[in-house]
Amino acid sequence: MSSRIVITGVGVVSPYGAGPSLLWEQLIAGRSALRPLLSFDTEHIHCKAGGQWVDFLPGDFLPARLARRIDRFSMFGLIAAQQAFMDAGFSCDSLLQADDSQRQRAERVGVTVGNNLGGWEFAERELANLWQKGPREISPYMATAWFPAAVQGIISIQLGLKGIGRTFLGDRASGAYAIKHAAQCLQVHHADSMFAGGAEAPFSPYAALCYETSNLMSRQASERPAEAYRPFDQAHDGLVAGEGAAFLFMEREEDAIQRGAHIYAELAGWATTHDGYDRTQSAPDGRRFADAMRNAMKKAGVTAEQVDCVFAAGSAIPAEDISEAQAIRLALGEQISRVPVCVPKSAFGNLFGAATPVDVVISLLAMQHRTLPATLHLDQPASDCHLEHVTKQPRSVARLDVIVVNARGIGGANACLVLRRGPEESAGGTGA
Repeated sequence: MSSRIVITGVGVVSPYGAGPSLLWEQLIAGRSALRPLLSFDTEHIHCKAGGQWVDFLPGDFLPARLARRIDRFSMFGLIAAQQAFMDAGFSCDSLLQADDSQRQRAERVGVTVGNNLGGWEFAERELANLWQKGPREISPYMATAWFPAAVQGIISIQLGLKGIGRTFLGDRASGAYAIKHAAQCLQVHHADSMFAGGAEAPFSPYAALCYETSNLMSRQASERPAEAYRPFDQAHDGLVAGEGAAFLFMEREEDAIQRGAHIYAELAGWATTHDGYDRTQSAPDGRRFADAMRNAMKKAGVTAEQVDCVFAAGSAIPAEDISEAQAIRLALGEQISRVPVCVPKSAFGNLFGAATPVDVVISLLAMQHRTLPATLHLDQPASDCHLEHVTKQPRSVARLDVIVVNARGIGGANACLVLRRGPEESAGGTGA
């Protein structure tokens, strides 16, 4: 019999700032974090808005010497992972101690990360130095700062992790892949605990252009930057990016109970599929996406009647919204009119590699409060996107025990996670 995998710590950096409590407060208040991008010249792109933490000061969270060596996305990832570790009941230097028992324990702690672009803010600055000042002016940390696995490395070094390390690049599904792999490693006892999450900092001239060339980004920023991200709405016209990170601390249920840890929820099921339809477009029928949902529910041992909410991928790309709505209808069948659907990321942007980990954190907080955050900017559902959307205001619910979290990447990469409420008798934790 497979061990149950539970989440005992959470950490998040969002466009609102650092911490799960801040994120939850802003979502429940219905505040949009989308704003015009001012940190670089946006003349070359159409999507001129995003969810950006504009007053982030690295020195408030990290030693100055470390901050100079890493990119913004690694800073976000490290901050979120440190939060998750402390929320799980540990000190951030506990695995760095020199005795043999701690070293052996560190070898059983791993990290999996979802990312999309890597660290282009750092890379572009150093490339400018190369062309303007010459090769001797390039930072010696260039090689280790920009590449997508840098977050995995910096978390391992700073927290003393010596176990499994993996980085997944699957567009907006990257973080879901990271969480799935972490759970599998725990189930087969390749690790005793895992950090799983994602990090993204996409706001630099080249990084923003990479997104722009996909032709999947919204063009509404100039008219209404704070409302440009409109999943399932009749005015939806594409993605709006956000920056940040989220990490979960995951372990087997028996280990969590033995150490008296607070259990947020069980990661009860997971599944991935691929449409095999087009290199950028998702299949319009939504069938393979529905298969991912059904397979994840089957693994979790839950039926459509037991699902209390769906946190949708909600890209706001018209064709993707339509196919995801169809997938949700296929997966839930006759329960479709009963199950509410949320896209809280409409308030702060799609964090790509960190999108699903952030959705999971919000789902866990929703479970705690038995409250569903609203999907902002959904004024009138688009044709074929009619679901039981939570709009305008948060919704209090009597039961919120099973949540389905959807993820989708470019070209029809589909993923689904199923969260189930943990035991009520658990005590401790600081996430909310």
